[in-house]
Amino acid sequence: MYIPAHFKMNETAEIRTFVRAHPFGLLLTNGRQVPEITHLPMQLLTDDKENDSINIHLSKANPHAKALQNGENAVAVFVGSNGYISPRWYAAKDNVPTWNYTAVHGIGKLRKIENENELMSLVEKLTTEHEAGAKFPWRVDWSIAKLRNMVKSIIGFELKVECWEGKKKVGQNRSPEDQASLKRNLEQSENPDYQILAKQMKTG
Repeated sequence: MYIPAHFKMNETAEIRTFVRAHPFGLLLTNGRQVPEITHLPMQLLTDDKENDSINIHLSKANPHAKALQNGENAVAVFVGSNGYISPRWYAAKDNVPTWNYTAVHGIGKLRKIENENELMSLVEKLTTEHEAGAKFPWRVDWSIAKLRNMVKSIIGFELKVECWEGKKKVGQNRSPEDQASLKRNLEQSENPDYQILAKQMKTG
């Protein structure tokens, strides 16, 4: 990913927080003619030695899943709120439109997970995380044959992250006057993505 220095996310903690807040992303691997891409939920896990891994699962019917191999290189892509930025929103004149956004890439190698118990654990961890805020969180009951059979229709992977790339483009390269004007215009919008972009800006 092309990342000018002023847009680079340097703190791993910030990257992890972003990934956990935007867990639905893209898994990309090399294909024969074009990249293979699957949209799917992903779960970031960090061990006590600060090693990051991303747990994912795909339907066995997905051709992408059938092609994936142990040790294969892969990229997990996560994108946050984003939006068109009009030249009208700057204090300075003679500008051009741009697009502000945050994106993170997790780059590493895949480990295939086919063991039934490990697959069930993967599903449990994912659902436990996303059910955490519910008053009566749903919990999988593996004694139910239907649910147990569903596990047989998926294949899991652990993406062992070897490096992170993070880009946060929210006007940091602009003058203080332009940043203040941009932030004010974003705040006045009814678009919720623009409201989030405004909160990400640091001015003054």
